[in-house]
Amino acid sequence: MIQILKVTDFAQTVRKNMKEPYLNKKVVIDTDTRWIYIGKFAGEDDKYIILEEVDAFDVSETSLSKHEYLRMVKKDGIAPNRKKVKVLKSRVVAISLLDDIMEE
Repeated sequence: MIQILKVTDFAQTVRKNMKEPYLNKKVVIDTDTRWIYIGKFAGEDDKYIILEEVDAFDVSETSLSKHEYLRMVKKDGIAPNRKKVKVLKSRVVAISLLDDIMEE
């Protein structure tokens, strides 16, 4: 028997499966701004990705590239400067696990 899902049920299933690998893990959110966010993926709603214990970092304030900064954070650990951050989904370019940042 073929199971027919409503579009909303399908969308919820896809959304759950997409965020599962990130939930409660250290992630990097790259935005279309000069800011990157590194912290624990706590959840999401329709408009925002929610991170906790976050290093909100403005890459224009350093001579390091984003990748150099991320390699440093991966090696030395996250230095949180925010307890909680909501990142607007419409500004997100990419999300990855901090563990997936390549050393070289």
